[in-house]
Amino acid sequence: MILEREDWEEQRCCLTRPEPSYHEDEGVVRIPARKIVEELDEILSSNDTAKADEHLKFWLEKAKAGKDRSGELTVLNEQMGFYRSIGDMEQGMKAVRDGLALMEEMDLKDSVTAGTTWINAATTMKAFGEAAQAIPLYEKAWRAYSGRLDPSDYRFAGLSNNMALAYVDVGDCLHASRYYEKALSIIKKLPEGKLEQAVTYVNMACMYDVWGRMAGLEGEEKAPENWDDRQWSCLEMAMSCLDDPDIPRDGYYAFTCMKCAAAFGYFGQFRRKRELEDRAEEIYQKNRENQQL
Repeated sequence: MILEREDWEEQRCCLTRPEPSYHEDEGVVRIPARKIVEELDEILSSNDTAKADEHLKFWLEKAKAGKDRSGELTVLNEQMGFYRSIGDMEQGMKAVRDGLALMEEMDLKDSVTAGTTWINAATTMKAFGEAAQAIPLYEKAWRAYSGRLDPSDYRFAGLSNNMALAYVDVGDCLHASRYYEKALSIIKKLPEGKLEQAVTYVNMACMYDVWGRMAGLEGEEKAPENWDDRQWSCLEMAMSCLDDPDIPRDGYYAFTCMKCAAAFGYFGQFRRKRELEDRAEEIYQKNRENQQL
């Protein structure tokens, strides 16, 4: 059995105005990018995927009709994450192709926006079985971020986690472990980073599981000592983060619980799996009721 490992976070690309190196054509009719993303988050807080799909497609066409290429890129980035989350490979990979082509057309070079788009594209490719092809895109994103962001910026944590996931998928757990440590060193300093810590610890548990099973194969790198103990320790740390009473029980908490629940089930911790699923469903149900008022 292979555990499906999801990405650490969604990288957002809310372009309310073009970056300095990019110039819009005259006659552009802008879409309200930030509002669109906020509305998407509200829709997903009740887990209404059909409505989210309709929402993104509507605004993509609006952006195209208004020749708003920065707005179009924002929506394509959101589509990458959305279709990845629901497992729609056809539409997810189309968003990747369209997003990368549009970014090249806009000539964004090594901007933060370019870095974010490379991350979203790479993470979607990785989710659909193309981890080896995703790693060079992550490296491009790292170079773009390194030239423009502080090393402690939270976006490096997300990038590090996603790179680690890709390296696990190609069987390079040594590199993966290093990127997980980079991620944790940043996340632990964030004032509200408990949910990100939980997902990172769950993914590290999965890494140690893969590493331990691979270590017995000829030619594979040796797993660290007590890798199995480290695996269970990571799961305990993850649950401790999810149990933190100071974390808001909102849609993002529900989303994180569902991501982590599958891992606990994989490791045979079915009570925790059910508990996390129940927490998530309770939040989703409450949000659905509130939206109907």
